[in-house]
Amino acid sequence: MNNSFGFNVYDRRPEEFLDYAAEHGLTHIEMNLSKDHSSITRFDTKRIDGLNSFCREHDIQLSMHLPYAINIADIISYIQKNNISYLHQCILLAQDLNVSHITAHIGNFYWFPVERWTRRKAIQRFIRNMSRVMESCHKHNVVIALENVVPIPHGSEFYLLGDNIGDLDLIFSEINSECLKFCLDTGHANVGEGVLPYVEQFQDRLISVHYHDNNTINDEHLPVGEGTVPWPDLITALGKIAYKGPFISEIRGLEPHEAAIGLKSYFEK
Repeated sequence: MNNSFGFNVYDRRPEEFLDYAAEHGLTHIEMNLSKDHSSITRFDTKRIDGLNSFCREHDIQLSMHLPYAINIADIISYIQKNNISYLHQCILLAQDLNVSHITAHIGNFYWFPVERWTRRKAIQRFIRNMSRVMESCHKHNVVIALENVVPIPHGSEFYLLGDNIGDLDLIFSEINSECLKFCLDTGHANVGEGVLPYVEQFQDRLISVHYHDNNTINDEHLPVGEGTVPWPDLITALGKIAYKGPFISEIRGLEPHEAAIGLKSYFEK
């Protein structure tokens, strides 16, 4: 497998990590847009040109992660429209930065009056709105990768979409677009249905892997091998489908190049 290794940047400007990435042979940086320093309004022409120039020189690929609060499935139409407008702006920025893809969570909903019914209605809103967003993605040659998320314990008044294979399967069956792909989060999947079913079900859509470990109870973002994710089986499964996308570290308390070494050891085995 000939893959790139990288990491997610959240608390600091991505520019602060460019030299580090180049020095350690990390060739993918995912910029999280949740903080003010990486708000889409902070990317002017000078900043965009600087990032593009450095990435070309050092063969580094960028991607973007939408803020977690973006929810085009919201039940309030005004919020839907604002979030869709924001997503369109992100698509334009993604084009300017030549990113490989935009990673996105599907959204959230409140259970009242019946969880199964409100989930289905929320997914229908997402499909309707994302189908329109796909027109912009095709126009600007931008890919959006939907990420699986951690299930919130049953009994909560608040739930996340995309915390199970069924949600994602329905969305992909309804939106047949080369601009809509899948990002596997290993830790999230391990708390839910497990990593291998996600690889099997969405192998044709898989474009990115967020890697970290846990013990199936909490989303701990542990180093590879310190939890219960079946790494040898996962690497074998990814090899069988000839996965060529990036492995992006979301491990806490471990430098990205150290995280990459830990994961690469399973390739060697």
